Amino acid sequence: MFTDITERKRTEEALQRHTEDLALLHQQLASANREANLYLDILTHDIRNTENVANLYTDLLIETLDGDARTYVEKLQRSIKKSIEILGNVSTIRRIHQPSGGHKCVNLDTVIRGEIAQFPETIIHYDTTNRLVLADDLLPEVFANLIGNAVKFGGPGVEIAVRVDDEDGFVRVSIEDTGPGIPDDQKQEVFHRYEKRRRGVGEGLGLFLVQVLIERYGGAIWAEDRVPGRPEEGAAFRFTLHEAPLEDPGDSNR
Repeated sequence: MFTDITERKRTEEALQRHTEDLALLHQQLASANREANLYLDILTHDIRNTENVANLYTDLLIETLDGDARTYVEKLQRSIKKSIEILGNVSTIRRIHQPSGGHKCVNLDTVIRGEIAQFPETIIHYDTTNRLVLADDLLPEVFANLIGNAVKFGGPGVEIAVRVDDEDGFVRVSIEDTGPGIPDDQKQEVFHRYEKRRRGVGEGLGLFLVQVLIERYGGAIWAEDRVPGRPEEGAAFRFTLHEAPLEDPGDSNR
């Protein structure tokens, strides 16, 4: 009996020490994580400011140059804008991996109109919707990436349509464009190009993030032809979101 009690006491003491060690390790990891995030915030902020200044100066240079010099500066500006886009995607990734406050009721019309306003030089057709969906503050990133992709790959004069429909308790959103479209054998792959690294640095990251966010909201996303069976007449990205009840008291965007 004495031996059993002694062994039990030793086991309890060892377990207590192990628990204290784990608590200390957790505190150290939390502190290191806060410090790393602080450095990343400072780095991201400073790089973004530097890139925006560089982009402003390239705008001024382009207006004063012509010929080969203008062409070189335009290429430089495209690289700067690509870097800004990558930085924005990295910031989104960090936000995705931060603890979520859960889904809330979001006014879809407010989000769509806010993102359309970011592309004033593009023809975008959209009718007002009164749908409320369950999402979070990252939902605008979905529209920013999909509309931005349509503008980037649609070519000069591209027209975009944003449509909202009901689908069995879900809200289905379609973003269609009149660009060159997506071949049938690439309609699934476009969401995984970043993972497979089949394109340049940062390429494909936007659609990868869109898929992650839509799945986070409990929906699905896929690519189709704008005109069924005719991929050359444009692409259509469609995704679903859970519809939120109109009486949801948690809606802060209504």
